[in-house]
Amino acid sequence: MNSIILCEGETDQIVLSEYFCHMYGFKFSRGAKNKPFGNAECRYTRGADQLDIVYVSGNDFSEYVQKVLKINQLNTGNTYTHMAVISDHDSDEEIQQRWQGIAEVISGACSCAFHIKENQWLNLVQPSAFGESLPLKCLFLSIPLTGEGALETFLLKAIEHESGNSFLAQESKRFVAELIKKKGSLSDDEWNPAFLKSRRMQVKAPLGVFFGVAWPDRAFNDAREMFKRIPWQKYRQIQTSFQVFDIFRQK
Repeated sequence: MNSIILCEGETDQIVLSEYFCHMYGFKFSRGAKNKPFGNAECRYTRGADQLDIVYVSGNDFSEYVQKVLKINQLNTGNTYTHMAVISDHDSDEEIQQRWQGIAEVISGACSCAFHIKENQWLNLVQPSAFGESLPLKCLFLSIPLTGEGALETFLLKAIEHESGNSFLAQESKRFVAELIKKKGSLSDDEWNPAFLKSRRMQVKAPLGVFFGVAWPDRAFNDAREMFKRIPWQKYRQIQTSFQVFDIFRQK
């Protein structure tokens, strides 16, 4: 199995890598060579299985999907068997537009009428440059599965449902909401305009506040160190939402 996951940002990449390492036994491949997506790509291995997790620095996945299909078309020894695209669920309208753009890329590259259905593996047959037919399983997820938000929204919600976490999780969300409400009335001397400037920052901030209070000794460390503390096996809500990835579970 040679798989690739495309996600929006570097934090998403870290969350997914920790989940796949803890739940499915993948290991980070240090010094991995021949990474077609450069520094945006992290490679993981488990026996003969290879997993690339790539962040696209935004929500325009079409260029990256096209590159995956191009790699497969050339079929030079690094052909992907599984491709997953994980996007923030900004709004129903935005996510449908996003999927439509990707579907058009896939339809054009594979000379087919490809339609995206979320939260299930879809079978695609792609022609190679050498006249072969290459099977590729595709998955499209918008996180959270229900309601608007991002991967961090979904993760904080799962953490909130565990014993001892609800008050801090709720206060973290309330604190950020109050900052967003008040910042427009403050001068530049009182509030740096760069803070919580974009909707993306505002959506992701409550999880950062939760981590900063729950694990203050790690607040100035790399984000990966904080995610390592998450007991992934404990959070059933995360496992339920990610159960479509159980094809990676070792038998």
